[in-house]
Amino acid sequence: MKKLFSVMLAFIMVMVFISITSFAEDACATVYVSVSNKGQLVAAQTEVQVTDIDGDNVLTVNDALYAVHEAVYSGGAKSGYSYYTHKDYGLSIGKLWGDTSGNFGYYINNSSCWSLADNVKNGDYLNAFVYSDSKNYSDKYCFFDKFTVTAESKSDVELTLSAAGYDANWNPVTLPVANAEITVDGVKTGVKTDVNGKATIQISGAGEHIISAVSASETLVPPVCKAQINGGIFSSVISVITSFFSLIFSFLLSFFA
Repeated sequence: MKKLFSVMLAFIMVMVFISITSFAEDACATVYVSVSNKGQLVAAQTEVQVTDIDGDNVLTVNDALYAVHEAVYSGGAKSGYSYYTHKDYGLSIGKLWGDTSGNFGYYINNSSCWSLADNVKNGDYLNAFVYSDSKNYSDKYCFFDKFTVTAESKSDVELTLSAAGYDANWNPVTLPVANAEITVDGVKTGVKTDVNGKATIQISGAGEHIISAVSASETLVPPVCKAQINGGIFSSVISVITSFFSLIFSFLLSFFA
């Protein structure tokens, strides 16, 4: 009997631990948020820890947008962001990056959201924007085929640029974006996408860089790809040699200690 009781008690404790762990995981999520204001990229895959700021017991787009304003907007969310409940559309944006026009859009993982109440989870990519064209909403939401890339300095980085669109029956489709110029850290590279939306660029500086695109013929919602560029083969060899001698030095210190 005692053995059975012990087994049951252990089972209950395990279930409680799992529940607590699950609650802790659900109470916070790491989300990467990009924001553009009328064609200008103002936050590029900013990593934020999303918590339930509006008290609805779920983590949502609203919580993530609040978090990114708290993290990088001057004056925080109090100055740059607001939300309200619309009688017909539910939870809605009142202010985004200080703009109160009401001309806003937002996508999770490059899929259009239904509302601010859409759920977000660990590892999601959220893109929000203020339309440049407040009359016809012609800004084209576009995105690369990769959220992030890692490459050696001056090696080829291949990307494909696509846009969200609709077919003749208003079904969502993905379309290639041709003749858009690739930018790196806001600087035009002179490299343009082909008819299939493909482009190949090289980035020389080691470190983190933001790849985006602009178009002379249409307004793009800036796509974002974060590139981590390593120092190239020479830097890698130096790093290996340095690590090797550091290991030898540590061994000698421990040997003669």
